[in-house]
Amino acid sequence: MQLYLITFLLIIQFANLSYSDVSKNLEGYWFQCEFSGKKTSPDDNCKMLDNDGFKFEKNNVIHIKNTESKEKKCKKNKIGQCFKFDTKSIVVKFGRKDKINVEKDNLILSFLGCDQKYKLIYNKNYLEAVPDKKKCFWAGEKHFFLRKYIGKILKN
Repeated sequence: MQLYLITFLLIIQFANLSYSDVSKNLEGYWFQCEFSGKKTSPDDNCKMLDNDGFKFEKNNVIHIKNTESKEKKCKKNKIGQCFKFDTKSIVVKFGRKDKINVEKDNLILSFLGCDQKYKLIYNKNYLEAVPDKKKCFWAGEKHFFLRKYIGKILKN
């Protein structure tokens, strides 16, 4: 009986470690790779970031936007719609907050009463979030290619 209890407790402990490691890795500010496609990885290895991104914290994701970029080399030549990943500091505006849950290598986004699962695939310079085949009515087929921003964040 004791052996089963110890085994069960060890399994729970390892499950908690893997959850906290993934969750901890996600915490912070992440921006979409500017030169990625709907389902294709970025052709610049995610050196240019889109001005739209996310702040992951605990069980929430907050939509954010870099508001003061002057970058000219963005998709479709839209000035200020992107910035270089190694920019020292950016100014962000915070938007909607949504609930998330992280299970193993999956992120589950809860919105409008539906839980959408995304498989998390870690690459050297970016993270790919692939939607599960079973989709919420609000979710598209877009893969999210995200890079963690490590510069200084200033609030708008």
